[in-house]
Amino acid sequence: MPSITQRTLNAIKPTGSVFFIRDSDLKGFAIKVSAKGQVSFIVEARIKKGPQFRMTLGTQDAMTLNDARSDAHMLLANAKRGIDPRYIRPIAKLASQTLRWCLEKHLDTFGIRKSTEKTYRNQINNVFKDWYNEPVEQITPDRILKRRIKLLRAGKTENYVASCLRTLKAVLNNSDLTSNPVTLAGKRGRFSVQSTPTSDEDFLREDKIFALLCEYAMSSNHGEPKYLPDGTYLGEPPKPNIFAAVLYLLLIGGREQDVYNLTWDMVDPKNKIITYPSRSRKEKQPHVIPMVGIIEDIVLQQPTHLLHPKLVFGMTHSMFTSRYTQCVKPLIHNSSKCLRKTWSEHMGLDGYDDKSIGRGLNHSWTMQGSVTSRSYFTGALVKEKYLQQMFLNIQARYIHYAFGNKVSDDVKEDLLANIKSQGQKGLKKFHYMNATEVMVHILLLKFPAFSASLKGKTTDGVLGDFEEVETILKAISYT
Repeated sequence: MPSITQRTLNAIKPTGSVFFIRDSDLKGFAIKVSAKGQVSFIVEARIKKGPQFRMTLGTQDAMTLNDARSDAHMLLANAKRGIDPRYIRPIAKLASQTLRWCLEKHLDTFGIRKSTEKTYRNQINNVFKDWYNEPVEQITPDRILKRRIKLLRAGKTENYVASCLRTLKAVLNNSDLTSNPVTLAGKRGRFSVQSTPTSDEDFLREDKIFALLCEYAMSSNHGEPKYLPDGTYLGEPPKPNIFAAVLYLLLIGGREQDVYNLTWDMVDPKNKIITYPSRSRKEKQPHVIPMVGIIEDIVLQQPTHLLHPKLVFGMTHSMFTSRYTQCVKPLIHNSSKCLRKTWSEHMGLDGYDDKSIGRGLNHSWTMQGSVTSRSYFTGALVKEKYLQQMFLNIQARYIHYAFGNKVSDDVKEDLLANIKSQGQKGLKKFHYMNATEVMVHILLLKFPAFSASLKGKTTDGVLGDFEEVETILKAISYT
């Protein structure tokens, strides 16, 4: 067991796993090396007539070896006297608190999700990298104002700059600064770090909802057929379907991470529910999605993807973003945030108030109130039943738009009554149909569970017309 010196620290390389080096001169003093090679100074010992403990003193970036050894001496001496150093540890000196130290403390303290942690690290690294190893007392409001102006002049958007400053503000809240310099900079510069709505974050109206439905109707969850050189058919390999993912979000009022965080172990086909654990949610509380109608059709039709077999839609964050930018944004001219807003706006047309919509979005404020109301509305079965009806209503409204109706038109209980027979039957009727009418039939073929519910609400005459066209489309491979 060697003595820890500066040479020891300089020789450390990442190994892909965590390991410890304990000091031979000062028993109880050690360094912990992360899988990526980050060094932290630690002290570990047994308190007199008490339990063992291990405490992190700081990282190599935040303090020197001599300072760490000095702190360890004091803590170990207290432990021998029976004093638990975890409860009397002095506040770290401001000068030793670098931006990197505050960032790591923030991530460790609040249990940030991996996707959020990645965002924090990227923003700090891209915008404030030159401040990483500076004491935070040197990050003044004036420097923040100058950095903000520099970013805006470089072509960064107001929302991006505000997001980076929000991250910096959150990180600096973990320092001993008496006031947060980001807050002071905002007051001096008269700017806010809150995001502001843009045209890319609006909600969709009937025409764009129908456009997404049409794209889904013509999309596939599989790629082109594969053959061996001798002509042997190998089948159609699965491929991620961005329009299936987008329509899923449009149906549940979801965020884009609800696509790439959805794994098959969260899907319960028997009870027809999808359960998002709290760790996958921005609001840090679990959310249950009833698989009813079109939601069931979309999810259960997803194949097992070869590259990411655990992911329902087979897409990682980067895969979703690239496909959305390439295929969806040119069609609707909106960011993915609009899908959640679209769900909310159109739910309002069905008479749901803000609290009901908030419950569907899993907003925590909707669970506040009396003990009875909190218990009632957070009951899994009650919420599931409530959401079932909400989701069925929004599905009916979207199909209502597909039939050419407007937001001002009432949604009929019998949606198939929108089908006009035109006095024709069978193949002759099919030839008289326009492109939009054919597209609606193709779309409903993609939703067998939802279509079955519609068939039970219509008349025999309409049902006969619908099934005749359905049979023709199946015969020409529109399945």
